[in-house]
Amino acid sequence: MSNKKIGNEFESELCETLSMYGFWCHNLAVKSDGQPADVLAAKNGKAYLIDAKVCSDGKFPLSRVEENQHLAMDMWASCGNGQGWFAMKLPTDEVYMIPHFCIKAYANVQSALTAAEIHELGKPFERWVEKCM
Repeated sequence: MSNKKIGNEFESELCETLSMYGFWCHNLAVKSDGQPADVLAAKNGKAYLIDAKVCSDGKFPLSRVEENQHLAMDMWASCGNGQGWFAMKLPTDEVYMIPHFCIKAYANVQSALTAAEIHELGKPFERWVEKCM
C-alpha cells in the first residue's frame, strides 16, 4: 500500500473517530492538494485544525511538516483559534496529539521525533478528546 493511501485512510479514520465523540469534522485532504492541514473539527464552540501523520516506522521526520503548514498553523493560532494539532499514528495504532508549537520547537533542534518523544510530547488521543469536551 502506498504512503499516500495509508495517510488518506488515517485521515478518514480520524474523522470517523472524532465524529463518534460528537465532533463535527471535515476532511480537507479529500478536497484539495497542498492544503495546510487534513482535518477541521469542531465541538462545543471550539474549532481544531489537525494534520494527520502516520509514523509507520515509529519515527516522525520533522521535515515532513511543510512551511505552508507552519505558516497556516501560526496564523490559525494568531487569529484566536488555539493551537494547530498533529495526530501521530504509531505502528502500535496508538494515536497521540501533539500541539504545533512543540513540533515547531523540536524542528529547530533535531531532525525527527522518536516514538518515545511522541509519547512524551503528545497526549493520547482519548485523553485529548476528554479535554475538548
